[in-house]
Amino acid sequence: MVVGSSFMTTFALEQRPRFTRAGKPKSRNGCHTCRRRHTKCDEGKPACQTCLKYQGFCTGYDTKKRPEAVQHRPMVPKLVGTGYSVLVEPSYASLIFPSQLEKDHFDYWRSFTQTTHLFNSDILSQILPQISWADPVIKNAALAIGAAALETTRERRIAGKGRDHTTALTYYGKALKLLYSSPTSPERALLACFLFVTFESLQGNMAAGLNHINHGVTILEQAHAHNSISSSLLGGIVGSFRHIAQYSWALNGVHPQETETQVPWCCRGRRKRYAIDEIPLVFATLEEACYWGDIARHHVEHHGPLYTKFQVRGSSSTALPRLPSDYGSPSSARRIRSYMPYFDRWNRAFIPLAIKAEEQRQSHAESYYKAVSLRIHYLFIWVGVRTAGWTDVEEAGRVEAAFADIVDLSRQLLEAQAARGRPSAETEVFTMEDSPTWPLASSYRLSASLESRRKIMQLFREFPRRDVLFDTRAFLAMMEWLDEMASAGALPEDDSPVSDAIVFDQDKVSLRRRVWDAERGRWTNSDIAFSF
Repeated sequence: MVVGSSFMTTFALEQRPRFTRAGKPKSRNGCHTCRRRHTKCDEGKPACQTCLKYQGFCTGYDTKKRPEAVQHRPMVPKLVGTGYSVLVEPSYASLIFPSQLEKDHFDYWRSFTQTTHLFNSDILSQILPQISWADPVIKNAALAIGAAALETTRERRIAGKGRDHTTALTYYGKALKLLYSSPTSPERALLACFLFVTFESLQGNMAAGLNHINHGVTILEQAHAHNSISSSLLGGIVGSFRHIAQYSWALNGVHPQETETQVPWCCRGRRKRYAIDEIPLVFATLEEACYWGDIARHHVEHHGPLYTKFQVRGSSSTALPRLPSDYGSPSSARRIRSYMPYFDRWNRAFIPLAIKAEEQRQSHAESYYKAVSLRIHYLFIWVGVRTAGWTDVEEAGRVEAAFADIVDLSRQLLEAQAARGRPSAETEVFTMEDSPTWPLASSYRLSASLESRRKIMQLFREFPRRDVLFDTRAFLAMMEWLDEMASAGALPEDDSPVSDAIVFDQDKVSLRRRVWDAERGRWTNSDIAFSF
């Protein structure tokens, strides 16, 4: 075959030299990646160092074990026995752990992580565990989560009453000290941030968790500024981190500034200026649909923009952004609604997957509930765009059916998650994903239907849970008070007790309104606080 116009001269050797293997016999025990790349494998277990240096993870070795029947993972780990309640998981190289207790904490972290994510992630299932075997920062952060998660109730986790709480803090302290005392790559720093967010969220430290997310956003922006997001490992981490970074953006966290020449990492496309312009016409998997859904949601939230009034006391970003003078005006509404075609495009690509998931609901329940989750979040952001950033009350009335769908689909998902794998009613449901919590809370805020609002309150009563930084108990405390005040006629329809912010602070949440203090001649904050 001739490709183009080649000027290379070829000639035959009269006698081709025979290649011989020097020294050592050929081994067939190398890992999959090294064998595919025809690279010498060091055959290290459980992961070869050649792969860890090349791409950050090893795809593993051939095994002669008989394949096991495929089972859906439980939403919450299955516990056995008493004592430390270590989960039943495969054993890993005991040489990595100096004690059985440390190995138990690592195994529990592996199993606990599987219950905190609905969507599959190679970062969590393969890359993080393998990097932790060689990286003491990642290893200690993972051990901290494993030790903290052994206590399964919300109350004992937040109060620090678990048997291994002190050990968890020791692991966590080691990880922090190691991270800040030695140079590290953006990949390792970002993975550490991800684990720190999980640990602080599990402990109920909302401000600390948000600060770690904000720090991760800063790391990514610095890597982007230095064109360091070219590595395949960091590129994969970006997708996973973008998902939890939604909490930072929803809670008034850090967001990089855009210029004419520089687009932040979270919005930048590979071929075009913005990633949202690269949404494909077809999604191959539900995970891909989730990835592009995150991109579309983030873009419209910050370019629309869609503002929230949430704030976390003690976080690194405490000043609420001032709303533009035209926010809620016809021009603002037109600008926000101009993004609707992007969500229509996403929805067209998603519909075939949703239909397939519905048809295979009985045999592939997990895929069905992934599709349900994606549909809930699509409806939530769709309503936000249709109502021009939750400002058009009349339009909200016209899309009331969407609120009803969010409520009904949320019940399906919450019932399924609560029913799978929980050893007891006291076992907490804790996730590192959005879940329906945020869409339900937003629907309560805007829906004019008393029936829908009451159903949302009932869901939060029946299915208490924590999703990263959000605790349904905080939202329920506010909803019950607002419902009581509305029933008593104490809240006029044209007035609201929340004109400035909803402030989260450890174990309480406050509805804040700024009032004019005539005696002092200045504005002051008037808070209504609720414990949860």
